[in-house]
Amino acid sequence: MKIREKIFLSVGTYVFVAIAISLFAYQQLSTIDMRLDLVTIADDIIHNISDVRRFEKNYLLYKKSEDHEETKRLLGVLKNNMDNIKDEIVRAMGRVNYEQIRRDIAEYETHFDQVVTILGWQETLIAKINSQEKVIEHRLTSNDMRHFSELKRSVRRLMIEEDKVAYGSFVNTYEKITLAGDDISTYRALIDKLFSMYEQEQSSVDRIRAKARTIQLFSQNLSKSERGQISATMTRAETLFLLSILTIMLAGAVVNTRLAMSLARPIHEMERVTRKIASGDFSEHVTVKGTDEIASLGTSFNQMEERLHTALKSLEGTIRTLREKQMELVEAEKLASIGKLAAGVAHEISNPLTSVLTFSSLMLEDTPEDDPRHERLVLMVRETERARTIVRQLLSFGREFPINPVKADVNAPVAGVIRSLSAQGMFKDINVVFDLDQNLPKIDVDSAAIEQVVTNLLINAVHAVTPPGIITVTTRLAGNYVEILVADTGCGIPPDNLGKVFDPFFTTKGKSRGAGLGLAVSYGIIKKHCGHIEVMSTVGEGTTFTVRLPLEYVSVTTPKVVDTWVTVG
Repeated sequence: MKIREKIFLSVGTYVFVAIAISLFAYQQLSTIDMRLDLVTIADDIIHNISDVRRFEKNYLLYKKSEDHEETKRLLGVLKNNMDNIKDEIVRAMGRVNYEQIRRDIAEYETHFDQVVTILGWQETLIAKINSQEKVIEHRLTSNDMRHFSELKRSVRRLMIEEDKVAYGSFVNTYEKITLAGDDISTYRALIDKLFSMYEQEQSSVDRIRAKARTIQLFSQNLSKSERGQISATMTRAETLFLLSILTIMLAGAVVNTRLAMSLARPIHEMERVTRKIASGDFSEHVTVKGTDEIASLGTSFNQMEERLHTALKSLEGTIRTLREKQMELVEAEKLASIGKLAAGVAHEISNPLTSVLTFSSLMLEDTPEDDPRHERLVLMVRETERARTIVRQLLSFGREFPINPVKADVNAPVAGVIRSLSAQGMFKDINVVFDLDQNLPKIDVDSAAIEQVVTNLLINAVHAVTPPGIITVTTRLAGNYVEILVADTGCGIPPDNLGKVFDPFFTTKGKSRGAGLGLAVSYGIIKKHCGHIEVMSTVGEGTTFTVRLPLEYVSVTTPKVVDTWVTVG
């Protein structure tokens, strides 16, 4: 409808409404005075219900006994007020409705008492749970304690959130851990009972709220039914009757005012939405009503907002892409600098390595296999070849250098590195524990490169452990990956340094123990294998490096980005 048509319609409607209101006001003059007291009491009941709800909510939030007592007191006042105007309520709302509202109040009080009782049970049960946790922790080993700590965290979450999601998280955690015993079963039973109480509490609270809404609605309806009949309405009706004639004469001015408001309201709405858009919030659109010129403007405004939102999303995506490219360029520049340094180092040591390899190979050829020196010469040749491989891989650190993956058992390079380092006496006074899964499938790996990674991790572990200590080397199948774990009981890595351990030239061991390239090179090797490397560390307890190699190696021209997770214990 056009704006001009609205003007004509508004004038006619206003005149009709003015006459109707005048007649209605005249007819109601003699029927209202007696209802004043009832409205006042009805208002008191509404305020009384509001006070009951307020103290009820305070008690459910803070569990204070004062709020409980005040809620009970106000319920008694509410029932007395209802009894004081029983006859008036019966006349206005009917006896059936009055008896129903009294039953609703009684049920509200019953459900509230149930919640109070359940909260008391919960406190007692939580105390039992805390006591059972101490009993369990007293018998657990340090390894089992980590699993139980994870279980405790899920229990704390359940105590805070009190919902099925938190309970489901607890059940999943309980099923994953390997702890056993009667005390663990008792602990699970206590948690199940606690969750059952949470559900009982929520059910009672829902019933409380439902009954409270019913009582409030009844009181509001009672007050509303009586307010239309008070003496003040009589006075307003008389005044409205006299003013209706004047209103008709002033219809033009009133219509203009209303029309101005009908025009200003959508404009103010568009202004409000515009401010939200300016702050970056595109969640709200202008409400379009009618078919006039303002409605057409609102439709165009919403279309503009949609297009602006789409353009902003596109711009954000472009900025994000540019930032990612910038990070890739910084990383590439860093690797290029390392490549230059590696080339210089390799140039200096490649010739000596070649000489050592040549002469050791000649000596090996001239030494019979039954000669005691034969095994040492074999070790010398193999280690010299590995050193030459490391130099070549160091050269590839700053530039693309393909690995040569072949089907192999990961245990072979791992065991070879351990034998080599043991022959050099690196594990003196350190207990090395092996847990190599002999049923691992063969995967595509460059054995020499994996040897280098394991060597770097073991050397770091040896440097971190103060004898006597323990280093555990584990291989296992985990989903679509074969994992190599190197764990030590050393000093651990501070949280501030965890994010830097794979950075080139970062080291905390001093110049005499390395240049900080071992983990950086290892990271690059694992990345070229399309794998992951993860470090978890707790200061004073130890560090665990986990290498994950995929069962299916996919060769690509440009190595895909490999995530490196760092976890602080």
